[in-house]
Amino acid sequence: MVKDIAIVGLGPRGLSVLERIVENSRLRPNRRVAVHAIDSASPGAGAVWRPSQSRHLLMNTVASQVTLFTDPSVRCVGPIVDGPSLYEWIRRGGAEEIDDAELRSEARSLAADEYPSRALYGRYLHWVLDHVRSHLPEHVELHVHTDRVQAVTVVESGRYAVVLSHHHRAINVDKVVLALGHLPAGLGERERRLRAFAITHGLHYLPPANPADVPLDEVTGEHTVLVNGLGLNFFDYLCLLTSARGGRFVETEHGLRYHPSGDEPRIVAGSRRGVPYHARGANQKGVTGRHTPRFLDPDTIERLRARARRSGGLDFHEDVWPLITNEVAYVYYGALARQRLSGSEHESFVAELETVLRGRPDRLRPLLRAHGIGADEEWDWDRIARPTGERDFASPAEFTGWLLDYLRQDLRNAYGGNVDNPLKAALDAMRDLRNEVRQVVDHGQVAAASYREHVSRFYTPLNAFVSIGPPPRRIAELIALIEAGVVTIAGPGFTATSDPRGCFTGSSPSVAGAEYTGDVLIDARLPDPGVVGSDDLLVRHLLATGTGRRHTLSTGGTDHVTGALEVTDRPYRLVDVSGQANPGIHAFGVPTEGVHWATAAGVRPGLDSVTLGDADSIARSVLGLDESPDEHDTRAPGDQPRPVLAAD
Repeated sequence: MVKDIAIVGLGPRGLSVLERIVENSRLRPNRRVAVHAIDSASPGAGAVWRPSQSRHLLMNTVASQVTLFTDPSVRCVGPIVDGPSLYEWIRRGGAEEIDDAELRSEARSLAADEYPSRALYGRYLHWVLDHVRSHLPEHVELHVHTDRVQAVTVVESGRYAVVLSHHHRAINVDKVVLALGHLPAGLGERERRLRAFAITHGLHYLPPANPADVPLDEVTGEHTVLVNGLGLNFFDYLCLLTSARGGRFVETEHGLRYHPSGDEPRIVAGSRRGVPYHARGANQKGVTGRHTPRFLDPDTIERLRARARRSGGLDFHEDVWPLITNEVAYVYYGALARQRLSGSEHESFVAELETVLRGRPDRLRPLLRAHGIGADEEWDWDRIARPTGERDFASPAEFTGWLLDYLRQDLRNAYGGNVDNPLKAALDAMRDLRNEVRQVVDHGQVAAASYREHVSRFYTPLNAFVSIGPPPRRIAELIALIEAGVVTIAGPGFTATSDPRGCFTGSSPSVAGAEYTGDVLIDARLPDPGVVGSDDLLVRHLLATGTGRRHTLSTGGTDHVTGALEVTDRPYRLVDVSGQANPGIHAFGVPTEGVHWATAAGVRPGLDSVTLGDADSIARSVLGLDESPDEHDTRAPGDQPRPVLAAD
């Protein structure tokens, strides 16, 4: 008997499932398995990490903290099979296997705590695919297809036809795993209006997309570019429009200086907050170091999950956010006190601090003052989330001066490290807490209204702003570009849109005179995760045929459409339009954002990665290793216990 399996999407998630299928299949050497792995861009790496993209685009994770292999920390049923992280692969001679001279040079000089290019990570992923392929057991076949899947339909005997775009060829399989990654977005009403306006007036409009996929040749040094957004995509566009065009950053005793090539457009950018994402703190945690939760700990998580089952859903702001705040404050004050107190004094302080944060908030300020921590040093979320506060600026020059001071301080904090610098240590704890947060928000454990207001609109953007920002080098480059006159940051509340005069305009209401016109407008963000608004052929087919459905949270008469492709709890079976779990189709990763939280996070070695545990669960299910009578139960997963996992 042959088990035929299709994996649709062969980026990191799909590749993890493939590796887990291969290793779990060794447990049944008498059953032949044929795997069809399909990716439209770059099998192994996927579109986001393809090695052919610009070498100027960086990861925001250091080389030593990126892997795709299980290790003894991973709690999964399947076999643990070690393999090298990106950095270990390079150190073991991987650099010499790279045929691209530029990538090979980067790999040879890459340090453990440096940020690799996305192209280099893509090359590592290609090696992982080659490694898996070269170690297949005799009873496993692997067929890799570079093609786009446009439909999955049920055929005879409950099997599935996976329809490829090329000549509409179909592959018949027993099981399908959808690991689609970031999906292309269709244009919404606003984007369609802006595109039509640009065409009418001879302008250029670039809607939300991965900057690596956007053709920028028509944007020249004669243009003024207005950019909505100061997140990670902003920094990608910044390097593609400056240093990737021949401009040079030169180290001086006063910091970086930028020497233009002459091909750079003038860039005016802004956002609601008016400042870019926080730079990542220099890594002082090694490969596996993380903040161990004191308040959002396993026992507390189980109590919260039980409360969610009883009440129908948590209030994130009341039930979860105070615990996150306590974790962050504990790390912040602990790092601050470590700079001032001896070892025993520091231990005594943090022990008392934990007690105070647990139940005696009235004693916090006396404790801080007793140890020399003043009012101006107290943790203040509002000051972090809204750096300009209610301040208005008299001119663009005044705002630019303030911003440069802010960026230089952010850079100093980042170089101070994610353990020693109090601010960066606190913000990095947010990254360390991702999986604890997942365990209390995933699968409808937060009430619909609270998820919409407190998770989607408050916590998710705040977490992105403070904990998944660019490498410190990008902030140094931005300072240099501002000083060189290439980039202007407009100010808080910035919006850029069409103007009846036949141009794009942008302004900041908080900065007097901050009004700008341009002939190019870039919406510098990725399309929303999940599937709402997706222009992907396969997703449209799944929704149109009722094979899948959009996920909706319903609590107390309130509905919230999260935008996710709905799945059950592990092993993440696709839920159809009638609410039934499909026994043979699984979905994993970014399209399920909303059922799951923070689905784009990568795999870290040595920290019991939930991503690898998920991939193992799916692999064992499609192989038929973990079937049980209630395998297809569609009850809310809050009704069933789930093991506590560490962060990835």
